[in-house]
Amino acid sequence: MLRCIAAAGIGPSHRASRHSLVTRARPPALVFTDLDGSLLGHHDYAVEGAMPGLDHCRRHRIPVVPNTSKTRAEVLPLLSQLSLPWAAIVENGSAIVLPEDSAWAECIPANERCLGMVRAEIQTHLADLRAQTGARCLAFSDMRLAQIVDLTGLPEAAARLASMREYSEPLHWQDSEAALEAFAQAARERGLQCLRGGRFVHLLGQTDKGLAARRVMATLGWSDVTMIAFGDAPNDAAMMAAADIGVWVKPQGGPCPETRARQYTIHTSRPAPDGWTEGLIAALAASHGEDRVPPPAAAPEAL
Repeated sequence: MLRCIAAAGIGPSHRASRHSLVTRARPPALVFTDLDGSLLGHHDYAVEGAMPGLDHCRRHRIPVVPNTSKTRAEVLPLLSQLSLPWAAIVENGSAIVLPEDSAWAECIPANERCLGMVRAEIQTHLADLRAQTGARCLAFSDMRLAQIVDLTGLPEAAARLASMREYSEPLHWQDSEAALEAFAQAARERGLQCLRGGRFVHLLGQTDKGLAARRVMATLGWSDVTMIAFGDAPNDAAMMAAADIGVWVKPQGGPCPETRARQYTIHTSRPAPDGWTEGLIAALAASHGEDRVPPPAAAPEAL
């Protein structure tokens, strides 16, 4: 469990001062990034090509916040591995999670971190939706661990973490596009939604990555800080539309979504992880009003 917001022995005045310190320490930008296919390689989950960009953000006090369909159990170890000490948004905007030592803990109260619907309620609706629509799909809750390993390409231990959903149900869709449209309409009538990710259709409550990102910024008092978003799949569209500068990282397969950010929209020439650093260079150039951005071949050196 995450640490409660009011640690023992810390009084209201100290918490208020911590909050004011965070809100005063305004960064030059705030980055929200999808993981698989954006920051991490889509098939091998490699991160090496994104490290020059992450190191640049660290040196220049630019927080990087994963905004992902992954679970709390998957993301918290990743925050530690990548030295991202601030926060993450999990399960497609359904919840905000913070590592124990996050400086943002007092700014984002524990009772404001759940933004979606709990999984048990979603599963009840899913059973009714299957009966109503006759849709053919395989939910994570239907699968053995070996099936999740096969579909995700994750090692068994990582696949077990991926199965620990709290606010959504990933679906391996096995029916037509028309059937998916009918299923999604029936889900909306029940207060749910379907989001298409890089591998699965995600059934969840009425939230999204964009709403969650803007909630984080507003809670920190940073609504006017430049928001940069990275994505590669349709479930990143709401985050892209909410961002000042959006970076579509070249997808491994299929067309790139067309949603545009509020000020600048960038398309990288390379997929993740190298495309993340390429996109960061272009985004930071755009945030400084530069017309010309460094060419992709210069990406690591330009930082």
